[in-house]
Amino acid sequence: MRTERAAGASRRAELTARARKLLNESAPLTGTPAAEGGDLTSLDAALAVVVGQLTELLSAGGEGSAQVGGLLARTYALRHEVREFRMGERLRRLDVLDAALAKLRHVHEPDELLDRVCEAVVEGCGFDRVLLSRVEGSLWRPWKSYAVGDRDPERAFRQWLRTVPEIQLGNMLLETEMVRRHEPALVTDPDHDPRVYQPLLQASSLTSYVAAPLMPTGRVIGFLHADYLAEPVTPLDRDVLWAFAVGFGQIFERAVLLGRLREQREQVRAAMRTVEDVLDDLASAEIELTRRAPDSPTRPVRLPARSTAALESLLTSRELEVLALMATGATNNRIADELVIAGGTVKSHVKRILRKLCVENRAEAISQYLRLTMGDS
Repeated sequence: MRTERAAGASRRAELTARARKLLNESAPLTGTPAAEGGDLTSLDAALAVVVGQLTELLSAGGEGSAQVGGLLARTYALRHEVREFRMGERLRRLDVLDAALAKLRHVHEPDELLDRVCEAVVEGCGFDRVLLSRVEGSLWRPWKSYAVGDRDPERAFRQWLRTVPEIQLGNMLLETEMVRRHEPALVTDPDHDPRVYQPLLQASSLTSYVAAPLMPTGRVIGFLHADYLAEPVTPLDRDVLWAFAVGFGQIFERAVLLGRLREQREQVRAAMRTVEDVLDDLASAEIELTRRAPDSPTRPVRLPARSTAALESLLTSRELEVLALMATGATNNRIADELVIAGGTVKSHVKRILRKLCVENRAEAISQYLRLTMGDS
């Protein structure tokens, strides 16, 4: 990726120089100012204007038509090369990006994904430095970074990160705009951009950078900031980082959902194991009682009903309803639907039930409920 980027940078510089030269040659004929700066994108736009001006001059005829026609042909040819280069560069970078994301799709643990994301951005997008941040409510927390080298600026920046800065997302911050608009950002002159958080700029020595929000569920939970050590970022860099952020958000959301599914599956298995233990206890108890009652061989003595008075003394009627539904394997959402109450209310009931029964999780609460009620008639 880095070799391809170097080749692309060389080709871009060549096209940029030719575009400026052609604009300067056209300036005396078109009356437009000479080109002294600008990136390839802005120069291509200027060439488009020159094409229109030269076409009008050629249509008017007169002296110099041959020169105008020659400039027009060269301008058309150069614009074709520029468009071909820009399209090819975009496609090449997106191909590399897809390959980097494909490696992350095999990771199913959210924590491992977060550990690998910065390095994946460098590998897949070609940047030299990457910062991963978290967004928690109105706080922006720069969190982890990765760089291809270990220069003094990178070491100083990692030291700054270890202070765990908490940044309020104020109205003037670029990051606030990303949260509000759900869009990436391009900063070409951070020293004079009022939206830039200056302590971050001073700690990282950024000269230009791109940033993108991470939104796995449509809500911004973090940011990616990226830059190069020795060259400015471009609009294409912004688009590439944004494509990575969108793809990574989908991968991360899938990993989180798989983790929750595994937890729920384990809870169900624990509950089923508890039910089996209770049934085994009841079966063993009945066998023992039958043996102790030889006078009634055709009618085994029933296990005495275990009163639910203990539960009723601890829990409210609503909490008993919630616990009974929990014992059927119902989720909080299903309990909320059954009892026509809010999901948050169900969570509160569950927490109180666990506290009153002195248990740590739903499976233990269900176990106690079953042990007290399985024998009731």
